[in-house]
Amino acid sequence: MTWLSQNLIWIVLGGLVVVFLWRSQAMRSRGGEGAGMMHGAPDANSDPVTGNRVDPTHAITANFEGKTFYFESEQSRAVFQQNPSRFVHQHHRHHGGCC
Repeated sequence: MTWLSQNLIWIVLGGLVVVFLWRSQAMRSRGGEGAGMMHGAPDANSDPVTGNRVDPTHAITANFEGKTFYFESEQSRAVFQQNPSRFVHQHHRHHGGCC
């Protein structure tokens, strides 16, 4: 019993660290806040190549199939223009699970 009472704080802290790491990993896999946009669904204000959010007022643009896309750099736009359908017609890939 003395070992448990002497080390209880370390056991509790270790458990909290495990829970914190598990939750942050779960958020990343769902595309949660702070996870970056690469694995989540792209939104209208994200660079389709890098997945990073872009300010539309200062972004570099390109049009494809009547839609305007925003880029954070000329290099990113050049990659997009080589094969736009690669970035536009992506389907969401599930990371396990049935649906």
